[in-house]
Amino acid sequence: MIQSVPISILLNVVHGFSSLIYFGAVMLFGAVFAPKLSKLSESTLFELMRDVFPSVLSFAEAVGLLTMVFGAGEFIHYMIGYYLEGGMGKVYQVIFGTPWGASIFTGAITGLIGFLVGVKIASTFESMFKAYRSSDPRKADDLKALKVKLRFYSLVGMVFLTATVLLMVIAVSFLPLPQ
Repeated sequence: MIQSVPISILLNVVHGFSSLIYFGAVMLFGAVFAPKLSKLSESTLFELMRDVFPSVLSFAEAVGLLTMVFGAGEFIHYMIGYYLEGGMGKVYQVIFGTPWGASIFTGAITGLIGFLVGVKIASTFESMFKAYRSSDPRKADDLKALKVKLRFYSLVGMVFLTATVLLMVIAVSFLPLPQ
């Protein structure tokens, strides 16, 4: 007889693994790469914008989406269980009446905000890609402004994602799962 893996374990493992990759990528980019972009030569920056960053950005977006989808799946899985136990009253009580629920719910909200900041970073990168492809000399001023925005959004994204990780770690490591 074949033993199956409970869906909650599968959701948890994929969510946890992808979140580690996403968080690491965001921190590496926000703390290391973004602050250094203004110090690179234009030719180096052009090469990075053309050859490296588009694929890295696509990978980070995909892993971020994977993290969100499996995290939402895990949350919904638990909430369905609580709903079956006691209806919407039980779900409401778990989310807003327990430290675990409050931590998970707040972490999900901050994580969503962090992901939306990541989308803003991606659109800023797209603007930078277009500016680097342009031969218009006025784009140099645009690039400086975009680099400042990129540093700012990277910092904001790091703050939100760090808060998310802390809230989620607190919930799954120290707070009991509501009964």
